[in-house]
Amino acid sequence: MNTDIRSIVARISQLNILHRIYIHRAAAENHIYFGQLPILEYVEEHDRCTQRELAGQMQVSAPSIATSVKRMQKTGLLQKTVDENDLRCTRLTVTEKGKKLAQQCRKAFNAIDERMFTGFTEEECEQFCGYLNRLIANVVTDEFKGRNMFSLIVTMTNEKKLHAAKEGEDDP
Repeated sequence: MNTDIRSIVARISQLNILHRIYIHRAAAENHIYFGQLPILEYVEEHDRCTQRELAGQMQVSAPSIATSVKRMQKTGLLQKTVDENDLRCTRLTVTEKGKKLAQQCRKAFNAIDERMFTGFTEEECEQFCGYLNRLIANVVTDEFKGRNMFSLIVTMTNEKKLHAAKEGEDDP
C-alpha cells in the first residue's frame, strides 16, 4: 500500500483533538463542563429519571453520575426531588437555567460540527461515515463493543489515572 497509514491516523487524531478543543471551549463559554450536556439532554428527555437510569444510559458508574449530579445541583442546572411513591428514590429534573444553557451549548456544538463538514455533499458524508464505521469495526474488540463515547472516555480516564498511580509507585 502506497498510502502512509501513519499519516492518515495522525490526521484523524489531529481532527479529534481540534474538535475536542472547540467543543470544550464552547462548553466553557456556556458555563458547563463537556460531559454535562449529554446529562442535561437525557434528563430533559426523560424527566424525573433516576440517577441509576442516567448512569445506565451513559454507561458510567453510579458514583460518577452522583458526582456530576451533585455538581450540577450546586450550579443550579439540575434539581433532585424525592419520589412521592418511594421515599428512598430521588428523581432528576432539569431547571430552567439548565434548559437554557443546554440549548445554547447544543447550538454551539452543532455549529462546530457543521463547520467541520462545510463543502461536503450529503453523499460524501454518507461515504465518510461508512469509512469510519469500517475503521471502528476493524479495531473494536469485545471489551468495547456496544459501548458509547462516554463510557469509552471514562475507561480512558481511569486507565490514565491507573498508569499515573503505577508510575508514582515505581518512583524511588
